[in-house]
Amino acid sequence: MDAKPKEINEFTEKALQIVWDNGEESIFFYEELREICPCATCRRLRKKSRTGKLPFKKRIPLGKSSLAPERIEYVGNYAIRFIGENWCETGFYTFDFLRKTSVPGG
Repeated sequence: MDAKPKEINEFTEKALQIVWDNGEESIFFYEELREICPCATCRRLRKKSRTGKLPFKKRIPLGKSSLAPERIEYVGNYAIRFIGENWCETGFYTFDFLRKTSVPGG
């Protein structure tokens, strides 16, 4: 059985920590999570882009993490989504997807 989040914590202003129910921990940087948004629109934009990255136009002031979500919601029992100005409403991050893209922490 795949691990599910036991705790989701703000690690820093720019990063999120997930403690999985199997005891492992992962760190995710908001900027990287936003860049790999799994929704269909973002996947299409990345595919069209010359760099393979999302073509952001909005400037983010240095020293501020305006990518930090306002809140995080569970989607069923298989994913989470980030709610905020710079996040896609349809960007569901499945637990399996997050486990595959995580930076080990702790």
